[in-house]
This record gives sequence, C-alpha cells and structure tokens, in this order.
Amino acid sequence: MNTPRTIVLATLMLCLLCAGGAMAENFADELGYMDLEWIVIPDDASEIQDIDLGPILGGISADAEQKGDDALVQILAMIRSIRVKSYSIEDGGNEMAKKSVDKVTAKLKTDDWKRLIYMKDGDETMSVNTKYDGPDLVGLMIVNYEPDDSVAFVNVVGDLNLGTLIGLAKRLDHDSIEDMLEDLEGIEGIEIDHDDDDHDEDDDI
Repeated sequence: MNTPRTIVLATLMLCLLCAGGAMAENFADELGYMDLEWIVIPDDASEIQDIDLGPILGGISADAEQKGDDALVQILAMIRSIRVKSYSIEDGGNEMAKKSVDKVTAKLKTDDWKRLIYMKDGDETMSVNTKYDGPDLVGLMIVNYEPDDSVAFVNVVGDLNLGTLIGLAKRLDHDSIEDMLEDLEGIEGIEIDHDDDDHDEDDDI
C-alpha cells in the first residue's frame, strides 16, 4: 500500500522540518492531543522515530520569514505540538503493534474524532483523523499499520488548516526520513535518537 506510506512519510518529514526551536510543554489538556506515551517501542526495532515536539518558538518563524519561506512561516504559525511514534515490526511483533493500533483507534472513536481518510489493503490499514472545536480544526491524528513492516502514529496539535498542511507536505522533496535527520544534525538545541534502546515498558496495551 504505497499511498499510505507516502502520506505518513510526508507528514513525518513535515514534523522534522519544524523540529528546530521546539521546547517541551504539557499539551495533555489540548482538545486535539492524543496520548501516545504508553505505546511501547520494541527494543529490537531496527527503524525508530520517537519525536516529541512542543510549541514552535517565534524565532524559528522569524528566521523562516527572513529567508523568504512563506509556506514554512504559515505552517509554524499554526502548529503547537507534534508527537511521532514509528518503528519497524520485527519477527513476531505484529500482535503488539496491532494492539496499539486498536487501542488508539478505539480512543479516537470514544473521543469523537472524525475519520477523514481510511484505506485498507488486506491487513494493512491507514487512517487520517481530525478533531474539531466547533468549526476549528485543532487536532490531526494519523495511524499507519503495515504487518511485518512498520507501524506509525502521528499527532499534530494546533490551530490547523488541513489544506495548508497537505499543500506543504506535497512540496517536500527528500529521499527519506534519514536524509531529514542528517540535515538536522548539528543544529543547536536538536537531539535526535536514531535508534533508542531505552523505552519504558507498559502492560496496558
């Protein structure tokens, strides 16, 4: 299912573009926030993205504006938080990944998130879900599950404009998430774990 993979990768790239200048903050009370902290990333996963971004600092937007990147200025202005958990599924890991997907999916239904896109190909699934506060889009949640391959969860919180998010994602032209990570290495204030071996266990999955 190449289309879901492309959408998730584009969103992850978008998240990494906004990584510089982020700082930690608690967004648990935000309407568009989805708790992903309980999701366990297996120690044997060979590919891991575990990214937790707080609000984007005004200085980053100012820098983008100075460089004439109006699209990035626009996206920085609307995003308040990005949380990404993605990992490769190794031998025997499908059951754990599927349980996490099912739990997040159930939570989305309970909290009245609206499913914008749902794609299914055999056991592969991809969904894009939105959360509104009245007429305002305040949350975006992407869940992508490919058995024997990978699983990804992406939560974006802010005063969002879906058209702008999709438009910017389509403009991204990078070969891989790893390329984005390499581009970001060395920037002050950014620490990225390519393969994090320290993950908290949680039986509530």
